[in-house]
Amino acid sequence: MKFILVRHGETEANIGGIYSGWTDFPLTEKGNKDIQATARALKRYADIDIIYSSPLNRALSTAKAISAAINKEIQVVPNLKEMNFGIFDGKEREYIQKNHSSEWDSWLKDYVNYRIPQGENLLDVYDRIVDFIEMLIEKDKSCIIVTHGGIIQTMITHLLDLGLDKMWHFQCLPAGYVEIEYVDNFGYLRRLEHCN
Repeated sequence: MKFILVRHGETEANIGGIYSGWTDFPLTEKGNKDIQATARALKRYADIDIIYSSPLNRALSTAKAISAAINKEIQVVPNLKEMNFGIFDGKEREYIQKNHSSEWDSWLKDYVNYRIPQGENLLDVYDRIVDFIEMLIEKDKSCIIVTHGGIIQTMITHLLDLGLDKMWHFQCLPAGYVEIEYVDNFGYLRRLEHCN
């Protein structure tokens, strides 16, 4: 089976250095243009069974463009939302460092275990993503998953059987995608594309 992991197009938060998490920012003009290129590139995956998408509009807009290009159904999955950054959500790094310096320092020291106030830690994210992936593996159907950068990094580490501390080795830019082939409980990284 194949997992095609697609990151949503560029948003105002991406270019502004804002932690968007569960706060929804619209796609930029470039983001809208880039997702059309990604949708065209994904036509090569005729064997895909379904598209799964985060409910956040930046991902769902991307999923709709892909769905129109490849004529596949979209199923919205709440577990595919980006990490909930709690008190950091919707704010720029400089603001967070100035107004939440203690929390910022704690998060940087232990980003896996430290739960941002009113938000999640990386283990929370990992648990909800693993639940979703294991359900997909049981179904054994190839799919496109439209989601967010941190979620894609988390999925890659799980599917390639790596530790969460390795997630930073993988970067999927806005409107980019990753192809992972999964055979006999073993993941193979086949492609990492940036269509912008």
